Amino acid sequence: MSPADGWLSIGEFARMSRLSVRTLRHYDRERLLAPGRVDPRTGYRYYSREQLASALRIAVLRRAEVSVPAIRLLLQDPGHTEVVLAAERERFEREAARKHRALALVASLAEAEAGGLAVRRHWIEDRTVLWRNGESTAESLDSNVTNLVTALLADASSAGLPTDAPVVGQYPATLDGVVQFGVGLELRSPLGRAETATTTLPGGTFAGVDFVGPVALLPVAYHALFGWLDERGLAAEGPFREYYLTDPRDVAADAMRTRVLHPLPGEHVPG
Repeated sequence: MSPADGWLSIGEFARMSRLSVRTLRHYDRERLLAPGRVDPRTGYRYYSREQLASALRIAVLRRAEVSVPAIRLLLQDPGHTEVVLAAERERFEREAARKHRALALVASLAEAEAGGLAVRRHWIEDRTVLWRNGESTAESLDSNVTNLVTALLADASSAGLPTDAPVVGQYPATLDGVVQFGVGLELRSPLGRAETATTTLPGGTFAGVDFVGPVALLPVAYHALFGWLDERGLAAEGPFREYYLTDPRDVAADAMRTRVLHPLPGEHVPG
C-alpha cells in the first residue's frame, strides 16, 4: 500500500493536516478520526485525502477547547451542532467563573495572611450532637462536607429539631488519601428516639482561631493554629473541630465565620 494507491501514510497525512503523528493516534483512540485503512500485515495506518477536512475541523475545535465528547457528537450528528456548541459555551462560562473565583481567592489569601490571626483559649462543655460520619479525599473535602451538612440539616428538620443550632465538623490532623470526618448539629434537648444518630463530643480546653472568609481559605486558620501549637511544643494530633458560626445560606462566602479548634492538655495554660 503506497501513496500511489490514493492513500496517504500517517506521516504524510500529518504533514498535510498540520498535525503530529502522536495527535492522529490520539484522535484514533478517542474515536474522532480513525485511519481509512490499516494494513493487516504491518499495522500501518493510511488516510484518504477526503479525511483532511475532518482533521482540520477537529483541530480547530480542539484549539477552541471544545471537549472531545462534544466533538465526537458533532462528527456523529452534524445536525446537533447548535445544541452541542451552546452546551460548550455554557461550560466555558462556568469554567471562566470558576477561574475568576480562584483568582479572587488568591487576593483574599494575601489579605488574610497579612492580617494575622489571634489564637485564644476556649473552654467547651461536653456536647450531645446529631451526628453523621463521612469520608472523602482531601481534594473533594469541602464539597463533601457541604453535602453531608445539608443532609444532616434535612434529617434534623424531618425529626422536628431546630436547625439553627450550632453546626460542628471534626477532621483529622493529616489530610492524606481518603480521610474520615464527621459533622454534627448540637441538640438543645435529648433526642429521645433515633438515639443511635447522636454522639457526645467531649469538652475540655481548646486552642482556637476565629476566621472570617471562604471555607476554601481555612488553611490560613490551620496554619496559625499549627504554628501556635508548635511554638509551645504541643503536638497537633487532632482531631480538629470547626464550628460554623454563620449559616452559609444567610451570608456571602467571604463573610462566613468559622472557629477552628484543637484540644489542649488539661494542665496547659496558653501563653
